[in-house]
Amino acid sequence: MKATSCQPESSDHGIPADSPLLKVPTNTPSRNSLAEAISSGIQLDYSDLDSLTCGWRYRNIPVFVFGLEESPSTQGHSFGQIHITPKCPSLSNYQGSLWASSDYTAAQKVFPQDELKPCTHCLRHLYSLDIPELVRKDRFGTVTDIDWLIFARYFASSIFDQYPLYWRNGERPQKVNSLFNADNPKYACSICQCHIKTSGWALNPELAERSGLPKEICLLCAERRARAVIIASPQAALRAATLRYESLTKQLGSEPQASWAIAEQVVPASWLPLVQKLKTLMGPPKVFQVIAPRVLAVLCWPSMGRAIIADNTKEAKLPQKYSVWRKAQIERELGLG
Repeated sequence: MKATSCQPESSDHGIPADSPLLKVPTNTPSRNSLAEAISSGIQLDYSDLDSLTCGWRYRNIPVFVFGLEESPSTQGHSFGQIHITPKCPSLSNYQGSLWASSDYTAAQKVFPQDELKPCTHCLRHLYSLDIPELVRKDRFGTVTDIDWLIFARYFASSIFDQYPLYWRNGERPQKVNSLFNADNPKYACSICQCHIKTSGWALNPELAERSGLPKEICLLCAERRARAVIIASPQAALRAATLRYESLTKQLGSEPQASWAIAEQVVPASWLPLVQKLKTLMGPPKVFQVIAPRVLAVLCWPSMGRAIIADNTKEAKLPQKYSVWRKAQIERELGLG
């Protein structure tokens, strides 16, 4: 494997890296110094990584891997192949050293001579997810960026163990004490215009400002738009989603028809991978339908007698005419969990 340093030789202004102007006091290390190093790329052993269904993480930070140790099945020219999924054939039974990063562009800058590119299998996997803005190309069709923040947002409920939580690339994940606005907001969300006269739907204005968002914004819009990963507990996210849906029906004057577009807009972000997968298998669902006393179906196909409920839904007598799955159950069956 190529011995490539993670330390830049000079700054953007041509100042040598050992210049006193660039020295950082060693007695006050930043709590995010490791997260910053991961962005550029650090060398690890494969056993150091947590292998997840959706990818890998290191010290709770989502990463991709490259620079696999040379072996008969992994030759030197494959150093620059970036791998996104543990299901990639190149990683089958792999043991040894590799490099990990959480920022495609930063890793490319540190390893310019290696021309880092996603391997073809992993690139097909990314395309299959159908996530807007995840993969960017130049006019020649060459991948110029993989937005790891968008990737982590999409799979946040699988990557991060704690909630409520906030993560921005280059920083360590942080537990959030006050996710929502402490007061009953008297305003509408500046993005979707939902206006709900209760608590538990509007994001904490300080957290919104830190995430580069308008201060008056609902949780669902914040989940999808922040240049950070914002995760609520499953219960809190589902409540905010149902409140938003109720506001939407009031705006429309009636309940929306079955629609994948509506589902994508109003379900919690943690449901989006399942929604994308189901789009290839089934027709559009109704959302947030009460199918029995105290049983709310997040996704429902009444004509087919099928419904998907949240994992934390309490046991109750389910209608005999329905086949009902819990979210985690159907995700496992579809290879998402």
